[in-house]
Amino acid sequence: MKLYYAKSPLISSDIYPMQYGEQQCDNGYSFGPAARNFYLIHYIYSGHGELHINKKVYQVHAGQFFLIYPKQTAYYKADDHDPWLYRWIEFDGSFSEKMMSVTGFSNENHVINDDNGVGNALKNIIDLGWTDFETIMSHFWPFIAALTKGKLLTKDENTAETYVSYAKNYIRSNVHKRIAVSEIAHFLNIDRSHLARIFKSICGISTQQFIISLKMEMASQSLKKSSMTIKEVANSVGYDNQMEFSKQFKKHFNMTPTQWRERVFYQQSINNYE
Repeated sequence: MKLYYAKSPLISSDIYPMQYGEQQCDNGYSFGPAARNFYLIHYIYSGHGELHINKKVYQVHAGQFFLIYPKQTAYYKADDHDPWLYRWIEFDGSFSEKMMSVTGFSNENHVINDDNGVGNALKNIIDLGWTDFETIMSHFWPFIAALTKGKLLTKDENTAETYVSYAKNYIRSNVHKRIAVSEIAHFLNIDRSHLARIFKSICGISTQQFIISLKMEMASQSLKKSSMTIKEVANSVGYDNQMEFSKQFKKHFNMTPTQWRERVFYQQSINNYE
């Protein structure tokens, strides 16, 4: 049995793998009943077995894959004479639900036949073993493409929700830089005022407020979990001017970066003492 965890330097993302692995099961090997916290896909490469979920029993064989939704109780068992070899991937993120909605999976259908190279794409991820997060993601996107068959944007590629989702992705990908709203609008090929209007309507805050909030939250985590200087933290979230960064940080958290770090260390020392 092989098991690898995806090491992510990101605080949040729309979709990202949590763990992945493979197992040649023994005769009659079973797992569960148990619930998982995230989306979990198993792909059968050889042999067969059965999946018990939602009061239904699926006979699953090579060339098929099954999905278990978060918090959903499931039981699965390898065949007594021809046990399966499967590879799996567990993932999370706000985009996961939408992605699964176009694959053909549902609470009434947990098993799908592979006709688009999903098995090969998943094997390419497993074969990476331990590696950096960027490399994992470079193989995870082809897996998503095989899984969704290009259906993700066929119905709503120009909707406000899609533009806002792309805007958020752009901000997260460039959070280490200075980001202008006009720059995002240019990237999306829409008018700046239109972007501002739909972003505020959907998110309840302005695009600029979202950018600042994300930068401050990431900065607070760096102050908490690293020994970076205040200037280094400021630079890491796109502020060349430390004073400007500290002013924005205090406005967001009602305390300076130094006070924030001191409070965190003080609280940690109390917890350790207790």
